[in-house]
Amino acid sequence: DLHDLVIQRLFASALTLQSTLGRLTGQPQTSTRVHQVVDDLDDTIKVIRSTIYSLREQERTRSQSLRTRLVAAMERATQTLGFTPALRMTGLLDTTVPTSHTEHLLATVGETLTNTARHARATSVDVTVEVTGTQLRLEVADNGCGVNPATTRRSGLANLQHRAEELGGSFSLRPNKPTGTIVEWTVPLPTTP
Repeated sequence: DLHDLVIQRLFASALTLQSTLGRLTGQPQTSTRVHQVVDDLDDTIKVIRSTIYSLREQERTRSQSLRTRLVAAMERATQTLGFTPALRMTGLLDTTVPTSHTEHLLATVGETLTNTARHARATSVDVTVEVTGTQLRLEVADNGCGVNPATTRRSGLANLQHRAEELGGSFSLRPNKPTGTIVEWTVPLPTTP
C-alpha cells in the first residue's frame, strides 16, 4: 500500500509541480520554492522506499526459523568476539517457541554475546538453547575473566533480567569453573489447551 498508493501520489504531485515551473518565469522566489517542494517530495519518496525495504527485510527475517536466526546470531557474534561461539540447540525450537519469546531470546543472545565481547576477554563461548515441554532455556558460558564484583553499573544485565521477568522467567549470573561466567535465562512456555 505504501508503494502502490502513497509513493505514486507523491510522485504524481511532484510531476505536477515540475510541470508548472515553466509558467513561473519572472517569479524567481516562487520558482525556487516550488523546486524546494519537489526536492522535498523526492526525499520523502526515498525515505518511504527505504522504510518499505526495511519492513520487507524484517518480515523476511521473522519468517525464518528460530534455528536459522540463532545460527545467524552466532555468525554476527563471530565478528565482535573474534571467534565462533559453539551453539547447541535441543528440543522443538521452531514449533514450540512463540514469536514473543523468540524476539526476547534473540535479543538476550545478542546482548549476552556483546557483553562477552566487550568485557570477558574470552577465547571460547558455549551457547545452549533448549526447549522442554514447559520452558525455554538459554545458557551462555564463557572462559573469560568473570564479572568483577566491584562493578556496580550493570544496565545490560538488568535488561536481560527484565526480559526474563516480562515473560515470567528468571535470569542468573554465576562463575564458570575454572574461569569465566555462566549466564542462564529461563522462561516458561505457554501451555497449549
